[in-house]
Amino acid sequence: MLVMVSNCTSWRTHYLQGKYGGLGLLLPPDGLRGPYPHLPFYAIDNGAFPAWSNKMPWDADKFRRALDWAAYRPIKPKWVVVPDVVTKAQETFESWHKWKDEVAGYGYPLAFAVQDGMALDDLKKNDIHPDIVFIGGSTEWKMRTLKGWCREFPRVHVGRINGLRGLLECHEHGAESCDGTGWFRGSHTQLDGLITYLREHGEGPVQHRMFFPQPEGHPELFDSY
Repeated sequence: MLVMVSNCTSWRTHYLQGKYGGLGLLLPPDGLRGPYPHLPFYAIDNGAFPAWSNKMPWDADKFRRALDWAAYRPIKPKWVVVPDVVTKAQETFESWHKWKDEVAGYGYPLAFAVQDGMALDDLKKNDIHPDIVFIGGSTEWKMRTLKGWCREFPRVHVGRINGLRGLLECHEHGAESCDGTGWFRGSHTQLDGLITYLREHGEGPVQHRMFFPQPEGHPELFDSY
């Protein structure tokens, strides 16, 4: 399972990718960077959730600029989250049909953001056929329905996973990827959890493409934390 670091490309991200592999980037429209030779896998978020969290209007023009930006990268995104309306199921279905053809016109795989209360039948009734299901919504609902989404769809991404327990549950149920913002912003326990997961399930070192030193232990990751 690919762990996508959300909106963070500090040296710690590059260091862990070089040591263990298994990381990717989830890029918001206002935080575009990369892709890097040693960190090639990335996806583009639509920015709806942070706008909603900060009680700000969602910026459609900024999202469109992100689509254009990716079109000129040497590596294209694994997928793009089609604009959704946070906490509002019916409006999210309508937004999918409004935006899907425009996003698909770039050739990007389409991710649909499912939210609290949505079920597989709802997607079928609303003619939603995404390339990947992006599980958003509340943490409780997300983890309770994770197994079902993974059973019904071959490609599932899980949003806002910031601890080892969540990583292991996503891995166990067969999620393709997950993302989190808390690995380098939260407690040392969170970072230790990410390191533990990558050590056991990462793709292996990519030292031949890295220039960062790789000493034993990890105290350097906590310097200036």
